[in-house]
Amino acid sequence: MGSEVDLDSILPDSPQNAHSLRLVLSAMPIGVSWANLADQKILFMNHKFIEIFGYTLSDFENIADWNARVYLFDEDRTLIANTWEVFLTDPDHSKVNIEPLEVRVRCKDDTVKTVILSGVILREAGWALATFVDISDRKRDEVLIQEAVRQANENQIIYRLLLDNSPEMIVLSSLDESRRYVTAAVEQITGFTEEEYLAQRLLDMIHPDEREEATRRIQELREGNLQQTFRYRTLRKEGGYCWVEASVIGYLDPASQRVGGYVATVRDISEEKEREERRNSEYRQLSKAASLDELTGIANRRAFNRAIESEARRHTRSTRDLSLLLIDVDYFKEYNDLYGHLPGDLCLKKIAAALKSTLRRDPDLAARFGGEEFVVLLPLTEISGAESVARKILADVCSLAIPHADSPFGIVTVSIGATSWTSGPPLNTNVMIEQADRALYRAKDRGRNAYEIG
Repeated sequence: MGSEVDLDSILPDSPQNAHSLRLVLSAMPIGVSWANLADQKILFMNHKFIEIFGYTLSDFENIADWNARVYLFDEDRTLIANTWEVFLTDPDHSKVNIEPLEVRVRCKDDTVKTVILSGVILREAGWALATFVDISDRKRDEVLIQEAVRQANENQIIYRLLLDNSPEMIVLSSLDESRRYVTAAVEQITGFTEEEYLAQRLLDMIHPDEREEATRRIQELREGNLQQTFRYRTLRKEGGYCWVEASVIGYLDPASQRVGGYVATVRDISEEKEREERRNSEYRQLSKAASLDELTGIANRRAFNRAIESEARRHTRSTRDLSLLLIDVDYFKEYNDLYGHLPGDLCLKKIAAALKSTLRRDPDLAARFGGEEFVVLLPLTEISGAESVARKILADVCSLAIPHADSPFGIVTVSIGATSWTSGPPLNTNVMIEQADRALYRAKDRGRNAYEIG
């Protein structure tokens, strides 16, 4: 139907622009109608328009005929009269953007649809353009209606393409890049002029890290995935890259009915990415803080539970044992009673630091289990390796030489229960912790400052 519009007369300086406009109209994801201002005759309805309403050009003589037949409610007719009809007849406006209106339209099959109607009147060019976004299925949620209004404002691709006043860069390209068009906003986003940008290959403009993804997206377009959103870094003329988001709509070649190319609306999201990075950094810091024991600074009970559950899942595929040490500070109640709680806190901090320094491998985890108890998780470690770590912990804590007058050793010591879960059987975390706990009590019964295996 687009052939009824003499695009070459509207864009006489560029037949290629006329061809590009036809392709854009065909690819538009919203309904579009086009009327001549001279006699207000409707000259064009795109495929999405016909899909939404069911009408074709032969169903209406002019704009007035359309207004009289499809708007069922008085308040909608009043809206139309106060906007479109006023501006259509107002000679003082050479160019008018029509703000979005929510109206109800009777379709050809007598169903009623709610749409967001907006558009532009270019009196000097002699035509009016209306766009329609169907929001019938989204009326249940007012938030989605507002989003549809926003999309209606942002997606006025046709008149933004013609007027070239969009802050977003609009790219029209065939898949083989033999025919390409870009709006002037390219200079604001990339620093390149239109001519400089079009002289570059698409992949050369994309950061090397995203080129493979871009190639995959283009292949998906070829295979019929016609609507995509892609975030990538694009080259800037002065050097470096900036983050952009491209909303891509593929179009079909009318002759072959194969995917011929795409229309991409590209916007600068550098500030959004910076905000996302800040939020992610803050989240990581909060997550890390939530996993640390407030007093000692090592992992807390919650972090230990997550770690051992993760190891339990991994253990089903492992050929190595998993070991666990449960550690208790000897005579700690007596220490607190004798020296006070603040020195007691300092004592726990020193022991936690000693545990952490004892562990050399990244998978190993030392955590405060509760009160004066600590736990050490040793993935991929047999019981002999766990014994070696236990002996070193005993020695390291003794080397701290924290005075304890009510201990038979004269210094602060610890007792340790060690256990190991062999590869093969599914790991039962509760049973493993109970084994270590029983071994710990045997170490205490032996006189403390020792370890036992459970």
